[in-house]
Amino acid sequence: MATRVELDLPRGFSFDAVVRSHGWYDLPPFSYDREAGVLSTRIGGVPSSFRERGGRLIARADGNLAPARLRAAARRIFSVDLDLSAFDAGLGRDPALRRALRRGGGRMLRAPDAFEDAVKMLLTTNCSWEATRGMVRRLIELASPDGVSFPRPEEVARFAPATLRARVRVGYRARALSRFARRVASGRLDLSTWEDRARPAVEIRDSILAEDGFGPYAAEGLLRILGRHDFLALDSWVRMKYRKLHPGPKKRTDRAIARRYARFGDYRGLAMWLELTDDWHEE
Repeated sequence: MATRVELDLPRGFSFDAVVRSHGWYDLPPFSYDREAGVLSTRIGGVPSSFRERGGRLIARADGNLAPARLRAAARRIFSVDLDLSAFDAGLGRDPALRRALRRGGGRMLRAPDAFEDAVKMLLTTNCSWEATRGMVRRLIELASPDGVSFPRPEEVARFAPATLRARVRVGYRARALSRFARRVASGRLDLSTWEDRARPAVEIRDSILAEDGFGPYAAEGLLRILGRHDFLALDSWVRMKYRKLHPGPKKRTDRAIARRYARFGDYRGLAMWLELTDDWHEE
C-alpha cells in the first residue's frame, strides 16, 4: 500500500538547493538521484521518496505510513516552514547573498527526526567525511532491524559502548552515542525542546553542549540544520574555505570570520554558510 501527499512550497523554493545544502543527502538512508530529481530515504522503516512538480512537493511512501506522518516528515526534511523574510530584509545590497537566496538557498536538509540529525552530527566530529559515511553505514547495519533504515533510539540503546566501538568503529564517540541514545529512548531527553522556536538559540546550544560528546562545533552545526543561525559552527573545513575566499593570517581566522558576519545578527551563521558553499551550486 502506497501513501502519497502533496505540499505547497514557499516562493523561491529550490528542491536541489535544499537537498545539497550540506552533506546529509550523501549519508544513508538518504539517496539522491539528481538527474531524476528524486530524494529517497526511510521514514519509520518505510521507503519514501520526494520530488518537486509544478511548485509542489510530492511525497510518496511505499508502505503503511499515515498521510499525516508523511506530510510532517516532508515538511521537516525540506525545512518548508522556515521563514527567511527577516534574513532577506537584513541583506541590504549584498549581491552574493541575494543571488544565493534567489537560487533557493537558506533551507537546510534535515532527517525525518531530530535523533537522526543529532547522531549524524555527532559522527562528523574530528574525522573525514568518508569516516562519517562509514560510521553511519555500520550503525545502520548493526542496530536497525532491517539493516537499511536509520535505527530508533531504543535500537541503538541496546548496545554497550564497547560494542559500538568495536562494530561501528566510532572510537571515542562510543560512550557519548550510547548515553545519548539511552537518554532519548528513556524519555529523559526530549529532543522536541531543541526544535522549539520560542526558546532562545543560546539556551538550546547550552542544552546540546550538556550532552556528552557534543562540543561547540556539533552543537552549532546541529542548530544550523534546525534553522537557527546565531552561531558559526567553525571547523577545519570552514576555516580552510574562508581563507581560500579571504586570504589572511591563519591565526586570526576565527576572529576574521566573526567580524565579517557579525552584521547579520541572528543569521550570521547562514550568511557565512551561503557564502562558503556558493560554488556548490554553480551551474
